[in-house]
Amino acid sequence: MSQVFNSEFNPVLLPNETATLFGAEFPKGGQPVRCRAVGGLPEYVADFGAQTAATWDRDNEDTNLEMASLELAQYRMRVLDNMRVQLRHPSAVQQWRSNNTNFYLRQFPNGGSWDPLKDFLFRASEFFVYEDDNTPQFDIYPYVTLTASRIWFGGWRFKLELITTAELTSKQEIWVDGWPSGK
Repeated sequence: MSQVFNSEFNPVLLPNETATLFGAEFPKGGQPVRCRAVGGLPEYVADFGAQTAATWDRDNEDTNLEMASLELAQYRMRVLDNMRVQLRHPSAVQQWRSNNTNFYLRQFPNGGSWDPLKDFLFRASEFFVYEDDNTPQFDIYPYVTLTASRIWFGGWRFKLELITTAELTSKQEIWVDGWPSGK
C-alpha cells in the first residue's frame, strides 16, 4: 500500500487492499472499501479557454474527471500556463486553505531537471474524485491575458467494492473531498 502525496506517485491502493473513504458522499464514520482493480490515467489536458489578465474566473468544472459507479480516481495536476489555480472540492470547500487564506497552485516550472519545487508542486496537487458526484471546481487567476488556460491531469483509477468495517485489513484513510473541519 502506498501513501498519499508520495514522491513516486504510486497508486494509493492495489488490488485486494482496503481503506476507509471520507468526504461529502460518505457516512460520518467513512465508507470501508476494497480495491478490485487499478488502472492508469496517463495524461489528459483540460483547456478552460481564454482568460482576462488579473481577473478571477471561478467555478470551472471539468466533468471529464468524473468516474463511473464505485470508481475512485487519484489525480495530480500541473498548471501549464501563466496562471494560478485554486481547487474547490466539493464546490463549497476550498481544498487548499489555512484558517485565514486560500492557497493556490502556480504554473509548473518548465525545463531543467526535477527539483524540490517541482516535487512539492506535483505532490501538493494530489486530489481524489469518487464516482460522478462532487465534480471538482477550479478557480483560475491569469497573470496575463491568455488564449488558453490549460491544466495537465494524470493519475490512477480504482474499481472498488463496498465492505464492512470488520473486513478492513488496514488503517488507510483517504479524504476524497472536503476537509474534516468542513471549511
